Amino acid sequence: MSVAGSIDLMFLIQEAWDFIRRTESLGYVIRTPLYRSEFLSSNGLNVYLKLENLQRSGSFKVRGVFFAIHRYMREGYEHFLTVSTGNHAVALAYVANVLRVKATVVVPETTPKSKVEDMERYGAEVIKYGRSYVEAEKRALEIVSGNPRIKLVHTFNDHYIIAGHATIGLEILEDLPSVDAILIPLGGGALPAGVSYLMRHVKPGVKVYGVQPESAPFYVLSLKEGKPVVLSDIKTIADGLASRPGEIPFEYIRRYLNDVFLVNEEDIMRLYTFY
Repeated sequence: MSVAGSIDLMFLIQEAWDFIRRTESLGYVIRTPLYRSEFLSSNGLNVYLKLENLQRSGSFKVRGVFFAIHRYMREGYEHFLTVSTGNHAVALAYVANVLRVKATVVVPETTPKSKVEDMERYGAEVIKYGRSYVEAEKRALEIVSGNPRIKLVHTFNDHYIIAGHATIGLEILEDLPSVDAILIPLGGGALPAGVSYLMRHVKPGVKVYGVQPESAPFYVLSLKEGKPVVLSDIKTIADGLASRPGEIPFEYIRRYLNDVFLVNEEDIMRLYTFY
């Protein structure tokens, strides 16, 4: 679906914001803190980390998933399926457990054991298939096409997911009104799509940049080509970014994201080791 279509993303972001604040009051989603990093700050530059690792299910993914399932339950769905390299699937399993609906997740065979265990701990059915996200996604689409009662909650090709993730941007604006720039990891693209769109419309002076591993530069290539480019062989320690560009997020990213930076594996390892 094109950005120029009938979707009013700002309306959805506001709806997601109101919904996420209600779930925060119930303890299902956490309003995560901004932490000034002494390690990254220097020469008058203040760098803050949005600690979404403290979020329920361990990542920001719970925001978009909670909002999306909330909306799809209103449409009558009670069984939800997704394909993910880990964090999105864990979030889906967690939310399904909270809302007492059925969850099925398809993951690549290379998905870390700890993440699979988290999905199963929340009660999700886990199907391991293929060696990459693209292969697992094909299997998920086969399952959904054979059963219209199952709703596919895509990890990035979903406006509800994008709107839910954009609530991070609203929290940043409330907690740090003087923010100049926001750097966001680029996987499928839902988070940077939502935040870059939000900032352009609410506070256009804030720059929003995407960051990708050098070994997984699919958004850099996609922006050059003017269309999503899929890479068949991605190897990076940042396994959550070993995805592909989403058709829906790509339309927002190419219009609203200021730029994309590539980071080598050594620098990623250095930050992993430090934190």
